[in-house]
Amino acid sequence: MRTVTGYVHGYGTPEQERLVEQAEHWRHRLIRDGTQLEPGTRLLEVGCGVGAVLAVLGQEFPGISLTGVDIEPKQLDYARGHLERSGVEATLVQADARELPFEDESFDHVWMMWFLEHVADPPVVLREARRVLVPGGAITAIEVDYSTVRAEPSTDALEALFRSVVQSMAASGWSDAGTRLPGWLREAGFREVDEGERKFWWQNEDLSSQATYAADVIESALAQQPGADDEELRTGLEHLRSLASHSGAGLGWVLHKSTAVR
Repeated sequence: MRTVTGYVHGYGTPEQERLVEQAEHWRHRLIRDGTQLEPGTRLLEVGCGVGAVLAVLGQEFPGISLTGVDIEPKQLDYARGHLERSGVEATLVQADARELPFEDESFDHVWMMWFLEHVADPPVVLREARRVLVPGGAITAIEVDYSTVRAEPSTDALEALFRSVVQSMAASGWSDAGTRLPGWLREAGFREVDEGERKFWWQNEDLSSQATYAADVIESALAQQPGADDEELRTGLEHLRSLASHSGAGLGWVLHKSTAVR
């Protein structure tokens, strides 16, 4: 088990707003796509943060019963307002993911998104999630592997930027959580693991928004780290945000939307 020093992105209002934008960014192509939730499903999101994903799930799958847990009160305070503005009802609880305050077999589905990359021992958290699932209940977990990010055409500044975000994520959690995710699920006792590998490569009309999104995520991850104002990193962010101006340019990464059964 490794030591996690804190949430790499911080808890400021700009970061909370970025998380809402991120959930909207992935609403159709990742959260909705490949997900089936019947009305009446009792869903728990572990690491719900500002309620951004809960809001999308509640809007996309009317009739499900939503609960979210997070360890950080500032995130839950923001989540209450965001969910109210989104017209989505959810029960929010402050709790440690390693000791969920629920009885065995309390939920039909557990959801985790961009969460396990921030915890010290993912299999411990996943075993606790498995405990609160009913027999035959399902889990959806989504993570990326930052080492798979690549851009064309590349520059020295871009390569330095990508190396820095890998180092930053590894120092505060798991930079390769996406690749490790299926193994973590199996280690925690889940069965019927669908690894759900998704390879994204953005070009043409999709590239500008995806490059901006990636730059915002990387900038947020590096903002709390020493050397974040390094000129080469700033140049790398500029190159990333202007990537779409180059003919034939592209940007991609690999993530896993893994599912499994208790």
